[in-house]
Amino acid sequence: MLRKNHVPLLGLLVLAVISFLVLQPFFIAIILGSITAYVMFPIYRWLRKYIKNKTASSLIICAILVLLVVGPGIFLVKSLVFESQLVQGLAKLRLAGGVLDGCTNNLCLTIQGYADDPNIGYRIQEGIKAATGWIVQKGSNFLWDIPQLLLSGLVVLFTCFYLLKDGKDLLRRVPGHVGLKKTQARRIYYRLREITHGVVYGYILVGVIQGAAGAIGFLLFGISSPLFWGVIMMVFALIPFLGTGIVWGPAALILIFDGVTTDSSTFLWKGVGLLVYGFFIVGGLDNLLRPKLMGEKAKIHPLIIILGIFGGIIFFGPMGVVVGPLVLSLTWVLFKELMLTKNKEEVIDKKPNSE
Repeated sequence: MLRKNHVPLLGLLVLAVISFLVLQPFFIAIILGSITAYVMFPIYRWLRKYIKNKTASSLIICAILVLLVVGPGIFLVKSLVFESQLVQGLAKLRLAGGVLDGCTNNLCLTIQGYADDPNIGYRIQEGIKAATGWIVQKGSNFLWDIPQLLLSGLVVLFTCFYLLKDGKDLLRRVPGHVGLKKTQARRIYYRLREITHGVVYGYILVGVIQGAAGAIGFLLFGISSPLFWGVIMMVFALIPFLGTGIVWGPAALILIFDGVTTDSSTFLWKGVGLLVYGFFIVGGLDNLLRPKLMGEKAKIHPLIIILGIFGGIIFFGPMGVVVGPLVLSLTWVLFKELMLTKNKEEVIDKKPNSE
């Protein structure tokens, strides 16, 4: 039988379910807005030194975001779609014309035999078609779904605006509302900040920088579609144990191989140059920047990053590369603090007093 004191709780549960359904389409936008607010907060804090009004400072930050994202974002997507189609076309031409056409030594003939195998050729074409088709599809969706994207963009901006303006006050009030002790709330806050800093700067920002450096390298050494391969390298840079070398390494070896088989010193030296550039510049950025940006305390277990990326892509789509690892890392931190720490305190409380 339903008691009177259960009615408010039931009403709250119903409203919580309705609220979830209302907000569900904008979960990604809200999370991105929160991440954006975190990234832009140092600039906001610097701006507050000169502009005392919180609203004005937050509006300026949001205006800067619009200028930085809208125009360059549309150009980037259009260029990426074009280069994806170009990569697919070049791959088909290369396979149709013979991978090692003109090379007569035994090594080339053996490799050409494998390359001419219909099954292998079909699988290579299907793999390239799937990778480029995914980017073309997402890019086309971006262009066609502009109204929905504008709405999500507004949610990102509103979330960022209010978190910049009122985020610190909100964080101060949360512990009291959820029944956390001050010391426990402080530990959770600092650990969440370290984890967020590690994921956003140590993984995402370094991945973007490595992808950009890889794209510049491909442009310098004459690899077609540098923007496309730069985005691919950015994605692989986020995955531990793989990294950008899985892209620039084979590209350099193919150039060297082309130089050997065609007796072209130009291709040969381009391949060697790309190999050196990839190892010292693109790979060096990871070793140089990641430890500095992450710090020792913000290190995250590679398994959490890998599962977060793959699960995030399945659940959230392309933005899961960013959202997945962050959500999984923050969940693990809260679980450790709220559950494991609580269990330890209970064990300590149950120990007999030695006095």
